Order: sequence, then structure tokens, then C-alpha cells
Amino acid sequence: PFLPPGAGAYFALPLLTDLMPWQHSGVQLKRTWPIAPDAETLRQRWRALMRARSRAALFRETRDRTVQGRHPAALTRPTSEPDGGPLAELPADAPPPPVHRYAYRSLDRQHVLADGRLMDFRRPDLWRVHSDRQLYLTTSLTQPLGRGPALVACADIPDLHHFSGRGAKDAIPLYRDADGQEVNIASGLLAQLPLANASAEDFLAYLYGVLAHPAFTTRFAAELGRGELRVPITTDAALFREVRDVGRRLLRLHTYHRRFADDNPLDGAARCLKGVPLEEDGYPEAFSHDAATETLRVGDGSFAPVPREIYEFEVSGLKVVQSWLRYRMKGGAGRQSSPLNEIRPTRWPAAFTDELLELLWVLEGTLAIYPEQERLLARVVAGPCLPATAMAPVDSAARQPPRPGRNAPLLGA
Repeated sequence: PFLPPGAGAYFALPLLTDLMPWQHSGVQLKRTWPIAPDAETLRQRWRALMRARSRAALFRETRDRTVQGRHPAALTRPTSEPDGGPLAELPADAPPPPVHRYAYRSLDRQHVLADGRLMDFRRPDLWRVHSDRQLYLTTSLTQPLGRGPALVACADIPDLHHFSGRGAKDAIPLYRDADGQEVNIASGLLAQLPLANASAEDFLAYLYGVLAHPAFTTRFAAELGRGELRVPITTDAALFREVRDVGRRLLRLHTYHRRFADDNPLDGAARCLKGVPLEEDGYPEAFSHDAATETLRVGDGSFAPVPREIYEFEVSGLKVVQSWLRYRMKGGAGRQSSPLNEIRPTRWPAAFTDELLELLWVLEGTLAIYPEQERLLARVVAGPCLPATAMAPVDSAARQPPRPGRNAPLLGA
């Protein structure tokens, strides 16, 4: 940035972008119909596209993607693979592409038709390093952070706007390969940490423990206005371990127990008091919250206890529960890019109820951890921290996308 160096202790801390040098933009389809909260809707939309008289009219063509274009279908780096043929030439009964879980918004796991022909900016580097070990952090590196955590984690490929509904080059993978052998951490950093034999997962959990809560963005609100996300790394081994352990618990919640899993099931106090009707005329069109009774009403269904803090939970302006529900209401939400968007479930899927409860439990557990994170942050910043000057200069190659390996996974094939 064209700014003078910041003054104060915060600006002596290392930048997150120096600690994890490779940042990448999330996936940008330029059309919303290949994304939906449920997989069956996507298959129906694909079948409607294949049966259409004018596929171009339904597809929403752009400069980079047309139904006549030849583009790799499989989401992987090599370009020598079969491209599957232009969409215009597929038979009417062509099977739909694979459907993958997709990190669409913070804590909102939707689904995507995993086909490069549908995506203007498919981000092959992200798909190529994706695996069951991968973890992504998303944040705002180009715009000031608002209320809420400074980071959000996900285990699925993130959308460009995952963090708060707006984004840029803000996704940070933990690994630079699908096997989890090449870490996206500055060379030599792990050896400088106070924890002996610290792993990449230890460091990521510490990062999450110290940054992923509103006390951090509140304490450093003025400094964060410059767009510099810096990390206080304690030199106290015992304190580092405490922050790491809290971060692990939070990462377990935010990945819905897909990372750092333990034997405890995901659960919480919220329960479905009255089920959302499964008939067509009972599909909810609106939702509301009663703070006095801590009741969340979804159409004719109700869930409680849902405290106001959960209903209003925010990530830099994105109200997580409210955003989640809007995408699942009868009329949907977000930009409608094609008549295909009008293909939606006609009945409330039972899975939506289960997933809503999981989201409420995740947020309940998150809020329970926040006070501990705030106390730990105060102890971290009150003590000695690693200065930015202790960091070795970051090799420019570390900021570049990793080169394809021979064993890159073929996703979406």
C-alpha cells in the first residue's frame, strides 16, 4: 500500500501474508445456477439445460465461457486431459457432472456442479491441491475487516466471496499440494515457534486461536483499517500451546468435525421444536427470530433455544444464520443469473433441518469459546512476541501457485 509505515507495537508483528505466503482467489463461476444448497436441485438444472432448445440462453454465456467453447471439464491443472466436448454438442441425456460440497459463504456449505466448463475462473491451482487434508482460511486482505472474526476456516473449495459475501485474493490454503507434504508456511518459521517440533497444523490452530474471534478485530480496529492483518506470535511455549488447543477446538467446529475430529459428536442445546412442513404448500417463504423466547421460526417450523447472539452472528457484515436461511427460502437469494435459478426444491428437504441445527450448534460452541480466546489474546499481546524482523525474507516463489505434480488428483472427471 502507498502508506507510510505504521507506528506502534502492532506494526512490529509479522504480516499474515508473510507467514503464509501463497494466497489465492476463490472460485468464481460468473453464474449462480451451478451452485445450490442441495445436490438434487443441481442435477435437475443440468437436465433442464440439456433439454433446452437454446442452451446458450439458459447457460448465461460470458466472454470466457460459452456453450460452444472447448474447456477442460475436469477440475485439475493439466490441459491435455479430455475436455468433455462443448456443452452445445452434448446429447440431451448427458449425465450431470459430479456434485461437490462447496464453501459458498462463511459456515454455509452448499454444493456445486464440479465442471470447469461452467466456471469462468475455476482456479485450477486450488482444485489441484485440494484433498481430505487441506484446510483453507479466508479473510479480507484488500478491504477493512468489520465486526466478528478476522478469519474463517473451511474444508471445502471456497467461493471468491466466501468470507463475507465480498472477496478478492483472500483464500489461504494450508498446503501447497494435495498430499499435505508441502506446507504454505514461510521457510524456517516452524522452527522459530516456541513449541518444540511444531507442525503445520499446530501453527494453523494457533493462528485461528489468536485471530478468529471478534476481540482481535475490536482490539486492533484502528490498525486493521490500513488493511494489514498481522499476527502476534507468543514466545511462551505454554501460552502458545493453550492458544493452539483453543484454535483446534474452533477449527473442529468450523469444519463441521471434518478436521481435528474427536469422538464427540457435533451437538448443542438448540432443538427443532416444530418441524418445517414437508408438503409443497408448507415450504417456508420467510423466517423470523423472537429474542424474548429465543425462538427461530422458519415458516411454520420453530427452533429453540437460539439466543440473539447466534441469530445475529456476524462476519464483517455477513449475518451467518440469516444468510444461510435466505438461500434456502422458497424464493432463494442472491443474484439470479439464469432461468435455471428458478428450479428449486418444491418441498423443504429434511436435510435442511439437520444442517440448520448443525449450524446453530457450531455457532453455540463458537460463542462459548470466545471469552477464552479474548483472555488468551490479552495475555499474548501483554508478553513478548516474535517480531517481523525475526522472519527470513519470503522468497517470491513461495507466493506463486505451486507447480503441478505428477500425482495431482483428477477432480470432477
